[in-house]
Amino acid sequence: MVANQEAEAASAAAPGAGTPVDPMRLASRWRSPAEWECAAAELDAEPLPSELNTVNSSGLFAVVSTDKLSVKYLGSHHHGHDVGVVQADRPAPTRRAVYYFEMRVKNAGYKGQTSIGFTSESFKMRRQPGWEPNSCGYHGDDGHLYRGQGKGEPFGAKFTSGDTIGAGINYLSQEFFLTKNGSLVGAFPKEIKGPLYPTVAVHSQGEELTVNFGKEPFCFDIEVIYSKRK
Repeated sequence: MVANQEAEAASAAAPGAGTPVDPMRLASRWRSPAEWECAAAELDAEPLPSELNTVNSSGLFAVVSTDKLSVKYLGSHHHGHDVGVVQADRPAPTRRAVYYFEMRVKNAGYKGQTSIGFTSESFKMRRQPGWEPNSCGYHGDDGHLYRGQGKGEPFGAKFTSGDTIGAGINYLSQEFFLTKNGSLVGAFPKEIKGPLYPTVAVHSQGEELTVNFGKEPFCFDIEVIYSKRK
């Protein structure tokens, strides 16, 4: 009887089969020291996004700074296919519980059509994140969430010059989440498969933003995401 109870307790404590779990967040009783070292090595070996991709971007409509952390709109905003879109240099990592990045709106420009989200490698680089399949985006001019269609849905507040907006993936709950100025705006199901690139966009005269892939402290406390599972 005691043996059965101990087995049941051990089974309840173990993570579910196939559940993506951040090894650095697991309780130490689940892994030997050697397994911990192996898990840490796997995290270190997985490359992280660190800068904006100046090769695969809508270069006709946006210019990326020399440090590859800022982007400014160069187009004329005549139609929906002259968006200045820039992806990160690498897709979001998948061998961890949560991935997150932020952008700061330096200048909302004429219409405030900056946006943040995730896109696939094959995304059309002249369209806003969320306007095309296999992408999602939170847009500053209306505060709407776009999930692969041209029509958005009310999601959060609008954002403008001086605001810091974040986008993340919670692999434990299989959700995307969005933040504004250090507060969680909301989350929605992760329905996009495959490698996903952190993506930002500008789409009217004067718009400029900077990105933070973790080189600087985030405005949002990522521990909030973990605490919601307790």
